Amino acid sequence: MSGNRDGVFRGRGGERELLCGVLNAGTGVVLVDGAAGTGKTRLLAEISAVAASRGVEVVTAQDELDLPFLVARLAERRPDGPALVVLDDLHLAEPGTLVTLRALLSAAAHEKVVWLLARRREGADRVFAAAAQRGATRIDLRPLPDDVVADLVADLTGAVPDDGLKALASTAQGNPAALIGLFEALRDDDLVVVNDGRASLRDEPALATGTLLRGHVSALSGKARHVLQVASVFGPSFEPGDVAEMLASSTAILLPALDEVITAGVVTSLDERLAFRHELLWRLVAESVPPPVRRALHREAGEMLLGRGDSAVVAAKHLLHGAQRGDVRSIDGLVTAAKAVLWNAPEAAAELAVRALELTDQASASLVHRTVMAVRALTAAGRLDAAHSLAREALSRQVPPDPAAKLRHCVATTALLRARHAESVEISEALLREPDLAPELAPWVEITRLMAMLGHDRDRAEELAEAVVHTRQGAPDDVLATALAVLAAIARDTGRPGAALELAREGARCGTSHDLSAYPQLLLASLLSGLREFADADGVVRRVRSGPSAVVTRQVMTAVVQARILLQAGRIEEAAAEARSALAVAEETGHQTVVAPALAVLAMVAVHTGDLPAAVEHVARYRDQVPADAIIFSGAYYRWAEVLVAHVDSGLEKALPLLTPELVASGLFAEEPRAAGWFVRRALEAGDEGLAKAVVDRVERLAEEHPGFGAVTAAAVHARGLLDSDAALLDLAAREQCDPWARANAAEDLGVLLTDSQRAESVKALENALALYREIGASRDSARVLGRLRKLGRRRRAAPARPASGWSSLDDTERAIANLVAKGQTNRQISTQLFMSPHTVNFHLRKIFRKLEISSRVELVMRSRDDQ
Repeated sequence: MSGNRDGVFRGRGGERELLCGVLNAGTGVVLVDGAAGTGKTRLLAEISAVAASRGVEVVTAQDELDLPFLVARLAERRPDGPALVVLDDLHLAEPGTLVTLRALLSAAAHEKVVWLLARRREGADRVFAAAAQRGATRIDLRPLPDDVVADLVADLTGAVPDDGLKALASTAQGNPAALIGLFEALRDDDLVVVNDGRASLRDEPALATGTLLRGHVSALSGKARHVLQVASVFGPSFEPGDVAEMLASSTAILLPALDEVITAGVVTSLDERLAFRHELLWRLVAESVPPPVRRALHREAGEMLLGRGDSAVVAAKHLLHGAQRGDVRSIDGLVTAAKAVLWNAPEAAAELAVRALELTDQASASLVHRTVMAVRALTAAGRLDAAHSLAREALSRQVPPDPAAKLRHCVATTALLRARHAESVEISEALLREPDLAPELAPWVEITRLMAMLGHDRDRAEELAEAVVHTRQGAPDDVLATALAVLAAIARDTGRPGAALELAREGARCGTSHDLSAYPQLLLASLLSGLREFADADGVVRRVRSGPSAVVTRQVMTAVVQARILLQAGRIEEAAAEARSALAVAEETGHQTVVAPALAVLAMVAVHTGDLPAAVEHVARYRDQVPADAIIFSGAYYRWAEVLVAHVDSGLEKALPLLTPELVASGLFAEEPRAAGWFVRRALEAGDEGLAKAVVDRVERLAEEHPGFGAVTAAAVHARGLLDSDAALLDLAAREQCDPWARANAAEDLGVLLTDSQRAESVKALENALALYREIGASRDSARVLGRLRKLGRRRRAAPARPASGWSSLDDTERAIANLVAKGQTNRQISTQLFMSPHTVNFHLRKIFRKLEISSRVELVMRSRDDQ
């Protein structure tokens, strides 16, 4: 054969033209649906090539493993055009990746970007539905019509196909990839001949039915066809032993039939399995089985796999095909499979449990028990609203006491995760008062009450936790682990970091179950990170993430704790991406307990990257939630972020009143040691020596009481050095601080102190601070230090030669100004942000315009992100 062997675009001209139209517009979202082999990937590659030829930036994932990392990078730096973002195979994407993508699409409505999203017909439903509601263009790659199939066959054979060849081609059902694969197989077997410009099949006895594939199958013996029909239930490939078991036989007895289908070329041998030689063969055989018989075979296959302990997920796929309303055995199989995968595949468990519930007769005695399973699975999958509604609806009916208690506990759990702590406490305490509460349920209710009480009434939470600790000593126990974690959180918030760390360590050791959000372990990681024990903190998080549970609550809480660890370690871009992902999942699933912590991390990121509007917005959003939170992070941490934002936004006058004695006396300086130096610096600027001394006394007392906490000791040295204007102490702090933020802060303070007395040493310290800020990515802090160096008559140290034009020609100050202009800030606002006069901002703007070859702020807004 000759001709076009990959003519996928036969019949796709309209879709290609539509895509080019969106690309011409320069903005929009295109959603591409299509079954496997319909040409999605080729279509995406073709339009990507067109975009690249026009100079449009093309951003795409190399494979499905790269997709979550690409989406995270896009969340950190959304392209502003002209750009084409191409995301294929979204049906394979993880839920967290899809939630982040959905948030990105919402935020990118006005950007000069074309988003091209493709999936097979199932998967990514929420992303596609949300985009469609906002006017996205839909492309559905349907099977090719007969005339286009004939043209494609002509491409593949190099001649006009005869009726027999067209009939054979029709078995591909209009699927381009299947058609190409079929004709490649025909070519390999030399079964197509071309005479006088017409292509036809060779005349062979095996083709008596008129098509090659049906001829292959019909030529087999009845027993061989029977074996193939049963094998087709398992998919395009299968285990010979499974077929033998379904037939109540053995592989040895089936060997003659298996040898026959292999010899006939219908089945081939893979490494460990047998497979239909072509997907079309499998489809033909599968469709030859009447639907009622096929459903029964699927049901028997699922029950067989479950019965011998094989993968519950694989078994459940068969049961989903075979189960019918009132089919008790199959529905029970779905529930069994849902239980088996509840923790490591909660989304699949939810699908199975909900399907089982849908197939259950309303009068069935199993209805309420299957409802409990569905609610549990929906909760584990993070579908809190659906779980809450289903449980409430079930409880509105007459329900026996035992399942009613389980449903009420599910309601208490969803209320806790939605930050409705008072409601969760009320339900939990009512359950614990019931004399006949099932012993296996009571511990989970106690855990829920302890966590909800921590967010509702700290005094009562401490009382309950202490009672648990006094009565449940002994073997590892999840209730005991939670009680210890509650006491650790309270110790953290009341300024007792040593006790908090000891309690958290013990709580993390006591936990045994993965049916939790891993709160004791994550609290320990958070405390370790606050004390700048980053290696130990990362180790705890890795253990949590490597555990057997994929419950969404566990994942999203882990993400937000990891985000703050990254931020405290100076890995600001990674922290922002992790926090945005956590926030998107929390908002999508209703996990309100995680919203405030994610916003606090993002507020800190925004402060240090100079994005003041975002910082103000983040604080405003979480401010009302903090009184009901302070579970993952302390209330003091949220107030610390608020102080920073107030200072950047409104100056010292607005920030100083927030530096209250209560905040100074809290555990903040163990959770965020660098805050001590910042507090002293601001107090001295305001002339409030009493506040400065109070801060120094507090952090020195913490250091004295906890000599093993190196970060707190270094913070005390830093604070004392500022109060006493002691250069030696500041130099020591700059060398001994345990994180790059704190080292940079101390070096900057040293440089400021030495400005008037030791100019050379001052410059050296400031340049050290500048290098650290640049390493972190703190552009606002870098710009501030550059301003101090300019006042000393020093320019930044030599850097690699820059090009004369383009974004890469801008220095750090120019880049920071361009970013702030792109965010809509005025020259006066920028001057406040970067510690320079509006006149100086204007001077830099003129340089930016010249380097970028533009003449207005509007053009800068349009080009800045693209040029980056």
